[in-house]
Amino acid sequence: MSQKSSEPDMSIGEVARRVGVRTSALRFYEDEGLLPPAQRVGGKRRYEQGAVARLLMIRFCQQLGFTLAEIRELATPKRGRNGKQEWRDLVDRKLTEVDRAIEQALAVKLLLEESRECDCVSPESCGFVERVDPLASPG
Repeated sequence: MSQKSSEPDMSIGEVARRVGVRTSALRFYEDEGLLPPAQRVGGKRRYEQGAVARLLMIRFCQQLGFTLAEIRELATPKRGRNGKQEWRDLVDRKLTEVDRAIEQALAVKLLLEESRECDCVSPESCGFVERVDPLASPG
């Protein structure tokens, strides 16, 4: 008799290997509400195939720079809400964040390149120090 695909048949180690994470990551994602708690069989965690898909989605979103809270928001089904629009809204917010980070990084790079050629004896006497806005956010 063969097992149904919806029955939990994978150990925590097998799921971790398939996704390329440590078993502690699975327990962490369960604790954070990102991964449904595994069923217990003989006191051991057993996962359905859907856990692999969920973990791959979590890793993908992390690689895109989404926070765990943002991933949780995405992974939580909403009633009457268009999932595609929710994804687009989240991506648009992330793109705005990334654009801001790129602007800040380019400004830092320019300042580093310019200050590298500075002839000042110490940072305290450097004219570049005076150009930094003390009220600006770091970075």
